[in-house]
Amino acid sequence: MSKSRKDMMKLSKPIVFKNIFNIFDDNRGFLSALDVQKLYKKLPGEKFNFTYQLLSYSEKKNTFRGMHYQEKPFAQNKLIVVHQGAIIDLAIELKNKEIDTMLRYEISAGDAILVPKNYAHGFISLTDNVLLQYFMDYEFSQENYKGFNITEFLEREFHELDLIISEKDKNLNDYKP
Repeated sequence: MSKSRKDMMKLSKPIVFKNIFNIFDDNRGFLSALDVQKLYKKLPGEKFNFTYQLLSYSEKKNTFRGMHYQEKPFAQNKLIVVHQGAIIDLAIELKNKEIDTMLRYEISAGDAILVPKNYAHGFISLTDNVLLQYFMDYEFSQENYKGFNITEFLEREFHELDLIISEKDKNLNDYKP
């Protein structure tokens, strides 16, 4: 039985885009030139309608943010652009039963990652002054916003890092699919 064209175009896991835009820096700071149309052309066949944007700034190296997602009907596909710094991006499929299948991607300024709506997302800053821009296809919905605590996983997998984790993220329920 063959899959329909629509099924084949669904985003099944995150996709990383390396060096997708240019960063021009000098002694004053930097200018980040992002050609959104060029970036959209690189996205897979599925059509995305990114209408909501967020900026995320992490001042200190080893800051953890995550694992967050939204449930239907406000589940969000996320295109995350790294404007400054470097991160370990973390994503896990929500229906996955094993935390050890967490996907990890090291990305830095000039890179982007597309995270499908059926994944929870988080990241660890590898440098000071990390600036990310999120493009999402649904706005924030407090009623549909969810997250889970992966502190044990982080302590096991990144034990060498002295992670900075918000009280909000520490107080989320442990990961249970």
